Amino acid sequence: MFRVDVNNKQLIELKLTGFYELGLRERFDIQEWIEKSPTILGEELLVIGKEVILPSGKRLDLLCVDKAAALVVVELKRDDSGASVEWQAIKYASYCSNFLPEEIFRQYAGYLDKAEADAAKAIEEFIDGDIESLNSDQRIILASKEFNSEVISAVLWLREFGVNIQCTRLAPYVDADGGLFIKPETIIPLPEAKDYIERKEIKQRKVAAAPGEWTGNWFVNVGEGPHRTWEDNLKFGFIGAGQGKHYSSALHRLSVGDKIYAYMRGLGYVGFGEVTSPAVMIRDFILPDSNIPLLEAGLKAAMPDENSDDEQLSEWVVGVRWINTVPKSQAKTFTGVFANQNVVCKLRHEQTLKFVQREFGK
Repeated sequence: MFRVDVNNKQLIELKLTGFYELGLRERFDIQEWIEKSPTILGEELLVIGKEVILPSGKRLDLLCVDKAAALVVVELKRDDSGASVEWQAIKYASYCSNFLPEEIFRQYAGYLDKAEADAAKAIEEFIDGDIESLNSDQRIILASKEFNSEVISAVLWLREFGVNIQCTRLAPYVDADGGLFIKPETIIPLPEAKDYIERKEIKQRKVAAAPGEWTGNWFVNVGEGPHRTWEDNLKFGFIGAGQGKHYSSALHRLSVGDKIYAYMRGLGYVGFGEVTSPAVMIRDFILPDSNIPLLEAGLKAAMPDENSDDEQLSEWVVGVRWINTVPKSQAKTFTGVFANQNVVCKLRHEQTLKFVQREFGK
């Protein structure tokens, strides 16, 4: 690496050094730099946590959100990655993959020392896609001055199996006056070949997994709590979501005639139905058979009308003709069944689709 002396038309070579030699530390120096300028890792990232303590007591260096709404685990090493940094980061990413949107908002709010609503708004404004896609994918960025050959081999192998993991080298240089320069360089995947490599990896995974095409069936996450119950859904013919636009907006993906499979988190699939009316605020949903407003029909939920006059926070409701259902105590599942934290998403998982069609019909 050279510094250019334009006036004297000279190249002045900079000396490659080490962070240890400079007395710089991973946590108190390098981490601070990246937190303030995450673009050094090669892209726009929104830092939502630093030194995030996991239930194991381990500390995740930096937790970020990228423009595509994926959670990004950033693991830093000073001068050498060591031989197992990728495994450490994978454990962190696997834990973070279970974060629900509200948990992410809470994490970011704590980091900012602001209200959760402000944190949610900041994330929604940062990402390019819909907030409903938040944490539908996870990524790992490893950053170090040098990478152990075993780590490089493991990262290349993991990428073949769909793990989105990146290695970025941060090389420190000093000039004759003691000025410090950092040269960032993503070495996996190589930026010049990034598109080609990613397309090749995706093609290889598709050939290996042979996933089914979307057949028009939707996955719907049926959440129970003070605002909604599965018993009400069945009795009055609807599904609902709300107490935040990032939840209720997902219902707008559904159209009249769409087929849905209802899933209850931690239990399994509980029903199959057809959408009969588009999403409206719960105060405006009228039962088609009796012409009675839903809020006056005798719902079991404790607080279905909370925030019912607030378009952003109200419960929203989609009418459903239930074709085949079971009580939640008889929810249908199997090892490896498709589940998702989003309220509504396309059901593409071929094995799960065959399972629910066999159990509930199609």
